[in-house]
Amino acid sequence: MAPRKTKTRSSERYAPAQRLHQLKALLASSGGISVYGIAEHFGVSVRTAIRYLRALEGAGEPLTEETVGKRKLWQLHPAARRETVALSEQQIVTLFLSRRIFDFLAGTGFAESLDEIFAKLEATLRRRKFDTKNLERKLFDVNEAPYLYGERSEQLGDIVTALLREQRLRLTREGSSKPFLFEPYTLLVYKKGLYLVGFSHHHQSVRTLSLDKIREAEWVRGDGFAYPKEYSPASMVEGNFGLHGGTGTPTRVRLLFAADVARYVQRRQWHPTQQIVKTARGVEMTMQVTGIAELPAWLLSWGDKVEVLEPETLREKIAEEHARAAARYAPSPEAEASPDVGR
Repeated sequence: MAPRKTKTRSSERYAPAQRLHQLKALLASSGGISVYGIAEHFGVSVRTAIRYLRALEGAGEPLTEETVGKRKLWQLHPAARRETVALSEQQIVTLFLSRRIFDFLAGTGFAESLDEIFAKLEATLRRRKFDTKNLERKLFDVNEAPYLYGERSEQLGDIVTALLREQRLRLTREGSSKPFLFEPYTLLVYKKGLYLVGFSHHHQSVRTLSLDKIREAEWVRGDGFAYPKEYSPASMVEGNFGLHGGTGTPTRVRLLFAADVARYVQRRQWHPTQQIVKTARGVEMTMQVTGIAELPAWLLSWGDKVEVLEPETLREKIAEEHARAAARYAPSPEAEASPDVGR
């Protein structure tokens, strides 16, 4: 068998890259497959299967064809074949689940790259008893109010490039027209959002910036910096309740959760220092928290299922928030004075 000559047509519609990677792996691992087999494998028409083959040829892949009986079988030329990747079922599931977790990055280069990488691996797997079809429905991640990054693909590209090359960025935040230099240390994922940790020349300190509040991000080509050896992203959140916090002496936080949510509370790791004990009224949690900026919102989400015992300042703050909420829902004097509807 000899390699077919590459043919390209400017009017040819090329298949998505993901499908082409899958087809290339299929042609490399099989003993030959017909266009009908390709059409059945991808659930497309024979005409579309032929277009996939032409797209692969147009991309420079050396394909061979051989007539066996009355069937024409296609293969990737032996010289261009790659060793397949052998993964276990659990490894495949782990890989796919990790991909699903980052679905909130849909529309960005991150999501496209993840899809392309997974397509390459999935298509080249040696699988006998395990089939990867329908994994999109078998493993699913529900994203709670994710940030929308689809229209910021170019900014993300500049940020990642500067981060990997250890070069500076020029950032402009929302509400400001004055850019400042920033040395990116870490791209951090938190609650389906992206944050950039690094040294801000404007603040002259290490800062954590939400990408949602960055209006413009420009990679300053060639403007390198020395990535600090002593820096650790874990140290940025150590002791905090969540991402945002403070520094200094940890605050002792003591909470009482109602009995009907006790099991849920006990089965989760809310803070590295948490200690939970059963009481007559439910469960009591004690934590040593350095940064409590995000704690009030979390406590309020529990409604009347939690009571702040310590510190007193936090207890008062939560009490005030509940009082304001109750006042907002209290009937107005006009409503109380009006006759009941339907009498």
